[in-house]
Amino acid sequence: MIITHNEFEVLEKLLQAIDDERNDIFIHFDRKVKQLPVLQTRNAGLYILENRIDVRWGHISQIQSEYALFETAYKTGDYQYYHLISGTHLPLYSQNYIHSFYEELKGQEVMACIHAGDYEIDLKMQRYNLFMSNFTHRNMRIKTMNQWLWRLGIFIQRRLHIHRNKNISFKKAANWVSVTQKCIEFLLERKKDVLKKYRFTMCGDEFFVPSELESSSKIWNITDCQRLIKTDMERANTRTFLMEDLDDLINSKCLFARKFGKEDMAVVDKILEHINSK
Repeated sequence: MIITHNEFEVLEKLLQAIDDERNDIFIHFDRKVKQLPVLQTRNAGLYILENRIDVRWGHISQIQSEYALFETAYKTGDYQYYHLISGTHLPLYSQNYIHSFYEELKGQEVMACIHAGDYEIDLKMQRYNLFMSNFTHRNMRIKTMNQWLWRLGIFIQRRLHIHRNKNISFKKAANWVSVTQKCIEFLLERKKDVLKKYRFTMCGDEFFVPSELESSSKIWNITDCQRLIKTDMERANTRTFLMEDLDDLINSKCLFARKFGKEDMAVVDKILEHINSK
């Protein structure tokens, strides 16, 4: 299940890397994308979602786009695992290796857990985060105004001691997860409650899957797998990998890496060569 809005050259390479008869591929393009790329696969099933969400950073629309993928994939087939990635991911191992890796997990829910302190949870989950839809708008004037209004809203809530979701325990993990059919069914059952609970949160997509599983009465076998995604964090944003990172990437224990871009497609081609050689 792929969420994407740009870097379609990388997306094409990603499809080549996961074009395997054991896979079905579901792609959600941001509704703001006017011209969709022409994509095809030889072996994997390929499904382009028609119901597209206008995805905004930090906004509930991120969770809505994930649910669009969950619903479409769930209705299409009975899968052992549902993997959520972006269009700027690349696998670092062959499909044989990755399938074997998940076979050995025997149905565990796989995510890369991240520590979230009380301050972060209070700010992102237990306050009303307003004006998020244009928080990172391309127009600097609109962006600045919305961020200023957001800060004002948080300031007022703190002065007036306004909280929400006070009695809920939140857990954080990377939003790129690998979960089972059972987990997808559970999340779909809770869709209405999830969208209500996380509506005014900030970056709720990093909290809703682990939090909903942890707070449920069901017993889940959750694996904290830091091997899922390799990233290079810089100024709170994921840095684009370049050719100078190649050795680090191909020697990594991680299954996937993010993110890649058109600024250096040579490293993308080298990774595909490395995978094919295996």
